[in-house]
Amino acid sequence: MKKILSFFLLLALAFGLSACSGSKAVPDNLIIQFVPSTSIDSTKLTQLKNLEDMLEAELKDAGFEIGVNISVGTSYASVIEAMASGQVHVGFLTSQQYAFVTTEYPGKVEVLLTSVRDAYKAQLDASNNVITDTATIIANANAAGYDATTNSAVKVNSYYAMLLVRAEDYAAYQTNGIAELKGKTVGTQSTTSGSGFVYPSFLLHQNNMKFVSGTPNAANGEVKYTTIGGHQNSVISLLSDEVDAVFTFFDARFQGANQTYFDAWQEANPGVNRFEATRVVALTPPIFNDTISSVSSLSDGLKEAIQDAFMTIVDTTEGKEILAIYNHSDYLIANDEDYDSERELYRFLNPEE
Repeated sequence: MKKILSFFLLLALAFGLSACSGSKAVPDNLIIQFVPSTSIDSTKLTQLKNLEDMLEAELKDAGFEIGVNISVGTSYASVIEAMASGQVHVGFLTSQQYAFVTTEYPGKVEVLLTSVRDAYKAQLDASNNVITDTATIIANANAAGYDATTNSAVKVNSYYAMLLVRAEDYAAYQTNGIAELKGKTVGTQSTTSGSGFVYPSFLLHQNNMKFVSGTPNAANGEVKYTTIGGHQNSVISLLSDEVDAVFTFFDARFQGANQTYFDAWQEANPGVNRFEATRVVALTPPIFNDTISSVSSLSDGLKEAIQDAFMTIVDTTEGKEILAIYNHSDYLIANDEDYDSERELYRFLNPEE
């Protein structure tokens, strides 16, 4: 009899633990936090209440009748710490914040969605499939007739920083690769700029080179950087022979119909095509767009419902307007392995002592 009672006691305990586990995996209230950003118009934050209602409706349709609470964290670190401790279930994280939390708190957080941007035509093959081979993208960007236009029908989850040189210097880089940059002066953005400095410094590191602010020693793989305000201004500085090369986002040479970045330079240099006058030498590892990430403890069904909910909402007029607060215009399903290079960059920026 004791054995039978013990069996039923264990069985009841197992069901009890399963029920507790299930309740944790599907919370009564889903807590979502945005990271703070100085670019956010604070007057638009009142729209987050509408986003709560929209998410609740979508999740209910998916079988999850739970509340949604959205707030803006006090700092980047506070959002990450709250997710690592399970106090926040879903966070809008940059790729480097995701790299940080998955490196320092492995298994705690996983990526659900990535925001997207229009693909450059150089990133697409003849069938409009996205190209990930950087050598092919570079060849396309250096081809005759290339003008850095995009295809709004095709979305990508990352972008690149590029090393750009004058066309007359390109042959040396074809022979020597990026090593040709040793001892030279390159235009960059501020040291906190991702595509204008951080990722380029990582690219140099991968090639046993480094930035210095003083006179560079080519034998030591040193490259002098000089800060230029604005990516398009960097291109103009290169075209004006003020620097040997520049690091900018790919592709800073583009100018839209309502933009005037290159107008003054073009007027002073009639007949010169800035695309033909420059060449792309190298691209950094991809710089991934912002993520929507969740704590790993949520049920798989709820995580999938969250993905579907955001992808549905961003396709509505109201939803697109709300999510435009963070410059999110569309989403793709994200994969953790895509962020391996981001974690490698994180370790480069934060070496173990």
